[in-house]
Amino acid sequence: MGFSTIYLRPFIFDRAIAPEHADELLEFNETEHEDSDGNPGGDGKPPTYYCQWVATKDRTGLEWDKNEKFYHGKEWLVYLIENFIKPWGYTLNGESPWYIDDFEEAGILRVTDNVVTEETRDIAAIKDEYGEFDLYSM
Repeated sequence: MGFSTIYLRPFIFDRAIAPEHADELLEFNETEHEDSDGNPGGDGKPPTYYCQWVATKDRTGLEWDKNEKFYHGKEWLVYLIENFIKPWGYTLNGESPWYIDDFEEAGILRVTDNVVTEETRDIAAIKDEYGEFDLYSM
């Protein structure tokens, strides 16, 4: 059994991404990422087996796909920016408050002109200000 990181807001592109780029991000999201030995992560490889960031339906943002057990969201965001978003010529901005109930952890993941930063916050304050997401009601 694992935990889930809940991301409450999408990040916003400087303009809607092309349909083929949204499709490529979706295909990347649906692919298990591993090396020839069956391991993820390290040396410029994806940080875990699954990337759970996808383009929004209107292609103006990047959001959590709402599937459970999303780990290393910050590292995945950096990976996507470096390997897809910047090479395609887009700029991502915004902030997404996040929390993990199992560990009583929370914070805000920020992207400013494709640069990712993160700060920790009190989980109760995040939930009070931004609300909660019921992962199991979907």
